[in-house]
Amino acid sequence: MAEWVYFLIFPSVGALVGWFTNWLAIRMLFRPRRPVRILCFTLQGVIPRRHADLAGRVAETVESSLLTQEDLEAAMTGVRWEDEVRRLIARILDEKGPGIFLVMIPGIAQAWSNVVIPTLQDVLGKEINRLIVRSQSAVINKLRTSVDVKGIVRDKVEQFEVEALEGLIRGIARTEFGHIQVVGALTGAAIGIVQGLILLFTT
Repeated sequence: MAEWVYFLIFPSVGALVGWFTNWLAIRMLFRPRRPVRILCFTLQGVIPRRHADLAGRVAETVESSLLTQEDLEAAMTGVRWEDEVRRLIARILDEKGPGIFLVMIPGIAQAWSNVVIPTLQDVLGKEINRLIVRSQSAVINKLRTSVDVKGIVRDKVEQFEVEALEGLIRGIARTEFGHIQVVGALTGAAIGIVQGLILLFTT
């Protein structure tokens, strides 16, 4: 056999093997979805088998790192409570206050809308906003201790179908999975070249 054939066959076979093994490894992250018994072994994809563990880890991460007290306080601080409170006061006064009757009296209705409501918005708004700022830490802490964020997230992830989870991960990491397969092929080809050189110099 001509020596150059070594550098054609070995790298080609190595590239094919490297690509296939990485493709198979990626596929076995998700397949088989249900346990398959083969002699003494049970074969199942990593993600379907560890679905509950994955849900628990995601829930722990969300609770401990993504939904911290500081993050919630920062989010609440970023809300323009003044505008919200002013709108809420105006709506309550219009819908449930004496305004529903005063609008029927022409002169008083104008004074109610132009003077009384803005004044109450200013006075009540300042007090309510001060109360919100003063108590927001306690409210957030109460919310975190009362709401089982970890349990909610864990249940949601566990309820997420493995098929949908596979589609989500493949959609996000499609390019990276492709790169892994290419790297496998290149690594296999490099090993094939080395094998060809070894065979060349030892025969």
